[in-house]
Amino acid sequence: MKNKILYLFGTGIIALALTSCDLDINKDPYAVTDLDMAQLLTATEYEVAATFSEGYYINTHLASYVQHTTSREVDNYSLIPGYSTLGNTWNQAYRYAIKNCDEIIKLSDEADDAIYAGIGRVLRVYTYMNMVDLWGDIPYSEANVAGIETPKADDSKDIYNDLLVVINKAIANFKDGEAANPFAIGANDLFYQGDEAKWLKAANTLKLKLLVQSRKAKADITNWQNELNALLAENNFIGNGEDLQFPHSATKTPSDERKFGFVDEYEGGQKSVWINPWFYEVLNGKTYNFKQNPLVGIVDPRIPYYYYNQATAAGDATNVTDYRDGAFISIFMGSNSGQTSNSQENSMTCIGIYPVGGKFDTGTGGVIAGSGNGIAPDRMLQAYSVPFMKAELVLTEGIAGDAKQLLEDGIKASIYHVNAVAKASDPTVPAIGDAAINSLLLGVLSAYDAAATNAKKLEIVMTEKWIANFFNSVEAYSDIRRTGYPVLFNGADRKIYTPYDQTKEANALAEPLEYASSAILKYPRIMWYPESETQLNNANINNKGRVVSDYTNVFWDVQ
Repeated sequence: MKNKILYLFGTGIIALALTSCDLDINKDPYAVTDLDMAQLLTATEYEVAATFSEGYYINTHLASYVQHTTSREVDNYSLIPGYSTLGNTWNQAYRYAIKNCDEIIKLSDEADDAIYAGIGRVLRVYTYMNMVDLWGDIPYSEANVAGIETPKADDSKDIYNDLLVVINKAIANFKDGEAANPFAIGANDLFYQGDEAKWLKAANTLKLKLLVQSRKAKADITNWQNELNALLAENNFIGNGEDLQFPHSATKTPSDERKFGFVDEYEGGQKSVWINPWFYEVLNGKTYNFKQNPLVGIVDPRIPYYYYNQATAAGDATNVTDYRDGAFISIFMGSNSGQTSNSQENSMTCIGIYPVGGKFDTGTGGVIAGSGNGIAPDRMLQAYSVPFMKAELVLTEGIAGDAKQLLEDGIKASIYHVNAVAKASDPTVPAIGDAAINSLLLGVLSAYDAAATNAKKLEIVMTEKWIANFFNSVEAYSDIRRTGYPVLFNGADRKIYTPYDQTKEANALAEPLEYASSAILKYPRIMWYPESETQLNNANINNKGRVVSDYTNVFWDVQ
């Protein structure tokens, strides 16, 4: 249970982020109308970003659901209703993020400030979209309505339709050249410093995401095709350097402004983020377990930015290992080896500089204690996602475009972002250069050309998007459910393989060692409603009859 008071980047305001498992969305946490608009915007941007921050709240565990990481705590999809991470995200969204967004919209509309109103609507749609994608039917029409303490759950389809209306209003706000816009805006806007053109691009990008997300149920979305056609024709989306993302700094006092995931892993107690060996094998083009790895033989240059090996290839581990390949030491999902509980604090592979502002891997090993600075953004809308979404539409909806070129554009944009984040965190870290980029593209695009069907080509596209979204779990979780890609470990044959022996010593084997896995549960297609909410609003929000592996929980998740 954590209570935080965050001093927001020299703006002179205090924003309370009470991340307790006891938060009640039905009680007003503070009177936001007492804050002026400039302060309210800064606080709202923090609250929205914190709701889905990588390595925080629900994303502490969701990264293991998309198999970027492995979790001891919720191994084998065991994130149950009583886990505080579910309740923390739910309550953070309703108690802070949505209330603040609604207040910005209300005050801005009254004052004829189209810029603030547009920003409030973008952040509101972003928050509600993620909530629907995680939980399906949720409180919407009665949420944050005075006098209603137990709001009903609205149908996810109805919420999406209204969110489309709201994002269109936001776009209209940013195109409104006649509004009075009386409120000053600049540095208090932590995302775009009041740049209306960039906010318009972000709104368009969020609308594209909404339409792509709902494409398999497009008949349920009013005017879906015409909305998509007009949006693509305008083609005004975020590009490199225009990502919607929350900035973190290395500042520790008067409050800690470093990325949450960094603080927990690099300065917390026991480390909890294990890099998933399945993800490792995809990045390294290996097939010990992923026999049908679509990127076999291709080594990704983003590896030393994504994770850091504390061990060396020949060095001993702290204890007997579960899965090892050279310097890479981790644990496998569902492993029955009996070794997953062994402490590997000083030898396990850790999250790196790109996701959390940790350590860049030079290949020399060494413990992470005292390294890194926590400078890495919370990703919300990424420029690299735009070409990947377009490629998906080309391959599945038949829109005009070159999916292969869009795949290439998405990979390049991802690497641009990796280089930018790494440089901001540590200017001495080398950038991924043209030679490495060209080598990666040659391998990936050759695999794309060799794919015999659009479905197999889509697998390449979505696997690369999954790689780009490393540790950005909410988006990856939606992508997996919508497209079926990338292929995830499912333990169908109850076998796991490690190329190194299960010993403390680095002992490479002539043939990988086979050991047993648990029976892997059916993939959860939705989250359990948090216990903290079902206890307070059980008549409307409960888990009775809810089967999280069913396709019926959110309207767009069509089999």
